[in-house]
Amino acid sequence: MWNAVKWIGSRFWKSLDFTRRAIGNLILLFLLIGIGILIFRNDTVRIEEKTALVIPISGKIVEQSNLGAREAALAYAISGADPETRLRDVIRALDVAREDSRIESVLIRVEDLQSAGFASLREIGQAMDKVRATGKKVTVWSSSFSQRQYMIASHASEVFLHPMGSVLLTGIGDTRLYWGGALKNLGVTVHVFKAGAYKSFPETFVRKAPSEEALRADRFWMNDIWKQVTESVERSRGLMPGAVSALIRNFEKEVRLAQGDMSRVALNANLVDAVRGADEVRVLLQDRQGTKKQEGLRFVDYLDYLDANPAKESGEKGIAVVTLEGDIRDGANGMGMIGARSATELIRQAKHDGHIAALVVRIDSPGGSAVASEMIRRELEGVRKSGKPVVVSMGDMAASGGYWISLAANKIIADPMTITGSVGVFGMMPTFENALNRFSVGAGGAYTEWLVRAKSPTLALDSRFEHIMEMTVERTYSDFLRLVSDARKMPIAKVEPLAQGRVYTGRQAYQFGLVDDLGGFEKAQNEARRLAKLKASAPVYWYEEAPNTARSWIEKLLVTAKSVTSNSSGVIQTQLDEQIASPARRILSLVRSPVEPIAHCLVMP
Repeated sequence: MWNAVKWIGSRFWKSLDFTRRAIGNLILLFLLIGIGILIFRNDTVRIEEKTALVIPISGKIVEQSNLGAREAALAYAISGADPETRLRDVIRALDVAREDSRIESVLIRVEDLQSAGFASLREIGQAMDKVRATGKKVTVWSSSFSQRQYMIASHASEVFLHPMGSVLLTGIGDTRLYWGGALKNLGVTVHVFKAGAYKSFPETFVRKAPSEEALRADRFWMNDIWKQVTESVERSRGLMPGAVSALIRNFEKEVRLAQGDMSRVALNANLVDAVRGADEVRVLLQDRQGTKKQEGLRFVDYLDYLDANPAKESGEKGIAVVTLEGDIRDGANGMGMIGARSATELIRQAKHDGHIAALVVRIDSPGGSAVASEMIRRELEGVRKSGKPVVVSMGDMAASGGYWISLAANKIIADPMTITGSVGVFGMMPTFENALNRFSVGAGGAYTEWLVRAKSPTLALDSRFEHIMEMTVERTYSDFLRLVSDARKMPIAKVEPLAQGRVYTGRQAYQFGLVDDLGGFEKAQNEARRLAKLKASAPVYWYEEAPNTARSWIEKLLVTAKSVTSNSSGVIQTQLDEQIASPARRILSLVRSPVEPIAHCLVMP
């Protein structure tokens, strides 16, 4: 009897295990087929007359992505990896639709937009203004509007809000955690070496509160960004100057008058045109098209629309575009990182390509390794010396190492809302000798030379090593000042007060002579054509690494796993990661040795 039960149980378990593996393999097979279809499909999209172009902006707005737009969407659906929207896809879809008689209107949805830089938001708004100028309606709907989401929405012909939604305009600011006291209590000594009174990133590790210099520098650029934001919103919505700040000052009163109805507050302030659900907006657009109710809204997704309108490459002489996005480090590109080796290889290809007459470098970077920044700058300088003009187009940020790279260009064009400048350098090294002493833990060993011992974080910092760090940082800073002086044709005495790690908006940088002109990516392209004496229709060639889809999927899955682990630890864990662990990891990932100086701007408005 017992043997019979064992035999039945064994058979049942094997059948169950086989079924589980079969179902798992079938799911994997279907996923692989789906990925293959998304990657290799070549559908022809038929666009009828009176069609609405639909642009759902989701996740983070980026300059470039390791995955294609469709693959990124699939990664989000399967693994929960953060979605991304490529800026140039949105801009190009709006530009093509502007001239396309079949596109009657544009519907933009921003409820899934998570993060974006101010310059990117301004460029999208500018492209929307151009569509509106042709007489086509641009409609924006969201369940609620954050400040960044509303910066896009304010440029629409009409803004619709869900009846239970809100528009939350707050101003610009950032609260950081300062860990100096806590680290000292733990026995951790953080040694900071910096050149530039306003180079404030290391302060979070050595102070209990921001310095007055850091606060003054932050207020300077933040006030200018906020002024640009409010002026843009007020101009687009037909509000009186100062209306946005007045609304924020009286916000509690306005909510009380509306009896807690946040959508009514937005409507009373003329921030939205009507309160409607998504289904009501869809019916409204359908009625305008004159289509029958059962037919539904005639629309095309912007990615399908781009597939149906591919950019034409004629093979004639044109301009190359190289995008540099993320922290700067040595080696190859990584997720959110500019690798100097990868960047210089792309730049070198453009230099030797006979079809390329000029180079546009699109930069969105807070900086990073000073050595890697200089390697990229030198490569761009080589392009310029070869006779091909180099134009830098600054995106959301081109600060510290990002600005260092820009100094090789014939012309630097910044968006008025770009974060730039931050001409300063720092080095940082923690030691744990006091922490070890508290637990009666000793540290020691045999060394052939003093420098081996000096680099150990478990021992007190050797005064000789400290002097080396100080001299290295000062030398790098003086090199930075000299590069700015030569490139901007300013005496050092004029550059020095503009440096010191100070951060500027693009508009402020233009006023101080740190950039040549203000404008977006389109203006940079036109300037490159002008310098190369090309006709206005000369083609644009994008120089990008071939996407490593397998590596990108693995990276996104790892990020997702990390996110799930972090979320399970609650709010405190998230704060620790965002305020200290993540920034520290970013800095440490940029350098090859403790002696390497860092030109980095950690701005989080």
